[in-house]
Amino acid sequence: MDARSVEDLLSQLARATDSDTIRNITSTLNTQVYVSPECIPALVQVICNSPLFEVRQLAAVELRKRVSKWWLKIDDAARVPIRAQLLQVVLSEQHNLVRHAIARAISSIARIDIAENKWPELLSFLNQASSSATVGHREVGIYCIYTLFEVIAEFLMNQTGHLFKLFSETIVDPESQEVRATTVLALGKLAEFIDPEDKDNINAFKQMIPAMVNVLEASLKENDDKNAREIFEVIENLFMLDTPFLSDHLADLIRFLLTVASSHELDDSLRELALNSLMWGSIYKQSKIKSLKLVAPIIENIIPIGTEEDPEDADDDSPSRAAFKVMNALASNMPPQQIVPIMMPIVVNYMQNQSPGHRKAAMMSVAVIIEGCAEFISTMLKEILPIVCAGLQDPEMIVRRAACMALSCLAEELPVEMAEHHQAIMPLVFNLLNDTNPEITKHACNALDPMLDGLEGEVLQYLPMLMEKLIWLLDNAQQTDTKATSLGAIGSAAHSAGEGFQPYFNEVMPRIRNFMSATEGTDEALLRGVATDTAGAIAEAVGAEVFRPHTQDFMNLAIEQLTLDSPRLRECSYAFFSVIAGVFGEEFAPFLPTIMPAILHSCKAEENNEPTLETEIDLTVGDEDEEDLDEDDLSGYNFNSAIADEKEFACDALGELFENTRSHFLPYVDESLQALVEATGHLFDGVRKASLGSLFAYIKTFYSLSSVSDWVQGLPVNYPVHENVQKILQLAIPTVLTMWSDEDDRMVAVQICKELIQALKLMGPCVVADHVEEVSDHILEIFEKRSTCQETYDVEDVVDEDEEAESESLLIAAAADLVAALCETIGQGYISYFNAFLPQIAKYYKSTKGPGERLMATGCLGECIGGIKSGVTPHTETLLQLFLKAASDEEETVRSNAAFALGVLVANTETDLSQQYGSILSVLHPLFENQSFAGTTDNASGAVARLILAHPNAVPLDQVLPVFLNALPLKSDFAENEPVFESLFYLFRANNPFVMGHIPQFLPIFSSVLSNEEQLGDATRAQLIELLRALNAQSPDLNLGSSELGRFL
Repeated sequence: MDARSVEDLLSQLARATDSDTIRNITSTLNTQVYVSPECIPALVQVICNSPLFEVRQLAAVELRKRVSKWWLKIDDAARVPIRAQLLQVVLSEQHNLVRHAIARAISSIARIDIAENKWPELLSFLNQASSSATVGHREVGIYCIYTLFEVIAEFLMNQTGHLFKLFSETIVDPESQEVRATTVLALGKLAEFIDPEDKDNINAFKQMIPAMVNVLEASLKENDDKNAREIFEVIENLFMLDTPFLSDHLADLIRFLLTVASSHELDDSLRELALNSLMWGSIYKQSKIKSLKLVAPIIENIIPIGTEEDPEDADDDSPSRAAFKVMNALASNMPPQQIVPIMMPIVVNYMQNQSPGHRKAAMMSVAVIIEGCAEFISTMLKEILPIVCAGLQDPEMIVRRAACMALSCLAEELPVEMAEHHQAIMPLVFNLLNDTNPEITKHACNALDPMLDGLEGEVLQYLPMLMEKLIWLLDNAQQTDTKATSLGAIGSAAHSAGEGFQPYFNEVMPRIRNFMSATEGTDEALLRGVATDTAGAIAEAVGAEVFRPHTQDFMNLAIEQLTLDSPRLRECSYAFFSVIAGVFGEEFAPFLPTIMPAILHSCKAEENNEPTLETEIDLTVGDEDEEDLDEDDLSGYNFNSAIADEKEFACDALGELFENTRSHFLPYVDESLQALVEATGHLFDGVRKASLGSLFAYIKTFYSLSSVSDWVQGLPVNYPVHENVQKILQLAIPTVLTMWSDEDDRMVAVQICKELIQALKLMGPCVVADHVEEVSDHILEIFEKRSTCQETYDVEDVVDEDEEAESESLLIAAAADLVAALCETIGQGYISYFNAFLPQIAKYYKSTKGPGERLMATGCLGECIGGIKSGVTPHTETLLQLFLKAASDEEETVRSNAAFALGVLVANTETDLSQQYGSILSVLHPLFENQSFAGTTDNASGAVARLILAHPNAVPLDQVLPVFLNALPLKSDFAENEPVFESLFYLFRANNPFVMGHIPQFLPIFSSVLSNEEQLGDATRAQLIELLRALNAQSPDLNLGSSELGRFL
């Protein structure tokens, strides 16, 4: 092959400016040059001889791409001079871009040759070059070593001693910043291959950290943006690695990053990179940051950056926005006790500042921490809400907008608590809906949406004014976003109002239909999607009879969306189908043949998140110097998150459709079940959650389709389980357990626990009959913080048992609830597991724990005792002391749980606790007065009833029964009516003087509970009616026949 003709073609290609010429030359090269092994030596000759650097660079790039196909097709003898020529030319080449391209070509050959020991002189050549007195040679040598890490890292890991010695010299190169910076990049690659247990290499690497930071600092001072950006990537990667490279220098590194982030002399994009590194550090080095007490300094340095001005476009990055991402990461990964108390005084101070930027930063700081600190913030709403309300009334638009975001986040995370304050909040939001600034109107609608979701019946008082304004915005707003948020708010209003939305139905539906009919344009697609969601919310609110005349029309529009080549619209359609199926139940079945092919197709859609077998992935790709890389080189890595979102909604729809259409869905079960099983291993947590939820929906639907009888506690299973239920359990539960083993997202692990709990309560122990040990092992891993989703990312991290991120607390609580459900369904057969779990759960009741954790511990243990019954006996004294202490806890909900737990302990233990009744009654007595939560007194009443039933002679009935009577009837926790009435039946049978003397006072209580079908179980209800009949026979003067109780006689 003539090298000159190849050079000529490449020269034409380098000079070409029009696409036709480029296409024609590329075609010639592909069909005439690159089809033969001879292209390799020809390209090398071009690299060595062409006078044009663009042509040399292009030849080197093409050489790298062709090596994998043709190198081994060249004779051994011919390869020797090619290797030598490349090593010679890479040293003599003066142009940096060409040198880098040649280095990557050398790496692509080394990937093949080094494994076969065909190029032993390469490493000695690179060592000599990296140590050369000529600066250009050092730059080439170190860059080649860097590129080799991408292709023969395992080979290089056998040379780490020598490499660290070399790098310790090159990282302080006296002449070349390029050598120093490339050394940092090479170290970044080296770090990826050091084992977390390899102490020698870890220690050697730790010693390099200060020098690496020095190189970054020098790059920033010299305005060397390219190297600075690449070194920031290395630091981010070091944060993410499990290996503790940064532990000795973390405090200094954090302070350096804070200094860079706060430096106004630097370009904003570089400050953002420092902030991104801090964000990853907050996630992956959370324990170390906590132990070094760095949380407060980070917050105190980050919030001032949030005062800076933001760009107009919401999608543009800025230091301010990056700072709030750091705050969000801290709040999501650190204990709220270390976030909120540090931040709130700054927020209060900033809200009093004359600068609108400071007040904006205060509101945004509140907004971004809510998701991670919701439970903690719920206890401080009375302090935080007035600050947010002040922000909603601020004269400056940027502050009002940020306050709307804070309000939206509060309403999203704390719907019940926020609904209690609707009278203070809603008038302020209405004012903002009338704001002259359309930005504020849009954000007010955004804040309104979750507020309305939580209001439920309270929304009716606001509905006339609210609907008038929202409909006006739909018709007149100029911004598409404002129309979209108005549509969303109408859906939320309908959701809360329920049937109360019917007066607005006819006014709203034509507008929604109009939006759902749009077929062109990005804005129209956005509105069509939101309109579809709103139509579903309205259908659910007004019910089947009102919506039925519109069903076919709106279903046709939603089906039409499936063909519009929009993942977002398809996911809206799938959500709409789910809702309409819920409204109409089995009536929805005729639509299944039309919609199921699309849903199944979406469930199986490929996002191309992994290289396909047909695509050759060249690991030497990846340098920004090579701007002319073919798209094919990276096509295997394309990931379409919109397709993943669509898949999430499709998977979710499967469960909803089966639950609601029941046996009509059976033809689709096998195919869809396989798709769900595969989706449990998906990269996106949303898809995994949706597939998990639908798997359990399938289990529960098969169970309800079988002839259901009450389940029986205990293993082996001793109640009938239909063959179809057994089959689905045999497929689904092992799938879920495999998923659980690998699950790295805490909230997905929480969902696994919750789904198992619901299934156990519905179906009993058959759910886990073959997997008790495996399920229990997973629970123990959570308690011992060994599960995949609890990895602290740094093997030297020390776990703080007393202060945990709220996501961690939620996971522990879910695991504890699962233990309680297993105790309830398996009973005494679960005692050995309970014995192991008891200390793990009990440790969450101590003064250093938060109220949520103390609540979890007392509630869970009480439920467990109810399941294992007398199996609790060996632990009686330990639990008694814990519950006595908890009954006097500062938190009322904890006291309520403790009261329940004391009652079930006394009722179930075989230890005689009658000698402890004085202590027990003394902690229960205060719970009968001045309690803000009705369930507290109900639980105390249940506990007293159980004390009476266990050892009636040990209870001072003359003192206890007047208080007991005064607490009846129970107000909210009607499950406690069972022990309460059982104790009353006992007392009446025993002719207790107090109850016999207060029959007139008991009659209204009996009337109350009998008048409400939900208050008593069938057996208790029957016994109470028998008691009334006996009283009527014994005491005709009570005149029960003519009273309200007469209908029960």
